[in-house]
Amino acid sequence: MYCLATPGNVMVTTNNPVNQLLKTGIEQARLGYFEAAVGQFTEAIALDATCFKAFYNRGCAYRDLGLYTDAIDDFSIALRFEPTFANAYINRGSVYRLTGQLAAGLGDLDRAIQLQPRSAKAYGNRGRIKLDLEDYDGAIADFSVVLAEQPRFTKILLWRGLAYLKQGALAALAENRREAYQFAIADFSRLLRDKPHHGEAYNYRAVAYFQLRNYYQATLDINRALECQADYVEAYINRGMLRHELGDFQGAIDDYTTVLELNPELQDRSYNQTLVGLALDSPDSTLSEDTPLNLRFRLADLYDSRGLLCAQVGDMEGAIADYTLALRFNPNSGRILANRGRLFSRQENYQAAILDFDSALAINRDDALAYCDRGYALYFLNEWEMALEDFNCAIELSPTLAEAYIGRGHTNIRLGNGAALAMDDFRKALELSWDTRKPERSRLL
Repeated sequence: MYCLATPGNVMVTTNNPVNQLLKTGIEQARLGYFEAAVGQFTEAIALDATCFKAFYNRGCAYRDLGLYTDAIDDFSIALRFEPTFANAYINRGSVYRLTGQLAAGLGDLDRAIQLQPRSAKAYGNRGRIKLDLEDYDGAIADFSVVLAEQPRFTKILLWRGLAYLKQGALAALAENRREAYQFAIADFSRLLRDKPHHGEAYNYRAVAYFQLRNYYQATLDINRALECQADYVEAYINRGMLRHELGDFQGAIDDYTTVLELNPELQDRSYNQTLVGLALDSPDSTLSEDTPLNLRFRLADLYDSRGLLCAQVGDMEGAIADYTLALRFNPNSGRILANRGRLFSRQENYQAAILDFDSALAINRDDALAYCDRGYALYFLNEWEMALEDFNCAIELSPTLAEAYIGRGHTNIRLGNGAALAMDDFRKALELSWDTRKPERSRLL
């Protein structure tokens, strides 16, 4: 916010060159001519090097130009000349947030609120920093102060809804999660009454409905988000997860593919571990009701999920390609390595499979399934002694892993260790509910 007034809100006269330059600069900035405005403010500073309003306004112009370091410097100079200038604290605090200096930004907003306890702009900006700091209770409290005065403030409704959404993801009890998601839905719905084409609000409301298991409403909202914004990457990710959850594997693959087509730069290794956005996570039916569902979605997971889907529809080459891309972004994922190893085994490329299982086990020595699957790969290469060691390790780590007993039984037959040992293992496998394993963990014999 540009300013010609003094901190006491007494308008200055414009009958001197400095004030005339300030007025002209502010008018140019409001028209979007930020570089020209910087020139005007710089001339004012040349005439009066102690004019805090000139430094403040030039800081605003630098901010609007994306020159954040210069903006912070000018706001700081303005505050040296006028330590009670609340707007300078508010603007410097917001720029600190943009540069990732959240603690410094929070300090500035705290000071601004001390100086102007009723400043909605200060509360809104402080709430945004608290949201980034994952202080969701604090963020909600600050946003609520703003909404009490301006109940239809679109940006604040969106941010408070996001705070509720993230609060729900962290809640330990199902009751608290439901309440947070319902509050989030209420805020997004209020926003959409005034802004019926707001894609972000539809997207995030879909996330809340998904977490409440209202898949019908989630589907309606996520489709509406994409109607509002056809290139909305985060919404495609969310819809892909939703389609996966509903069993529409090809639809999910199509959505993930669209994400990568819209953002080819995501295939750059520099995006390693970058959060794509707040997205849905597929609930696992084995979780208890009071286990929070993760809402974060990493780029490696996108490729990993699409790889799983490709495998489920029989596209082995596509699945291997996606797992390979996932490993570019998260090379230390034993799970992804093991998944790719299983596909290599299904293609009878056992040497490549063993290399992946070796790498997966170097990362996690307690992965019973990886030992079991490596045992099968070794079995088919006639490396029966080594296969037997792997099946024994798998059973020691997971005594209920039926596939390991089956594999060990066949291996003992190959090694001539007697039919009795093999029959014991086969009987044990029959006692176990081995067929409840997830689809990607398919038996190889």
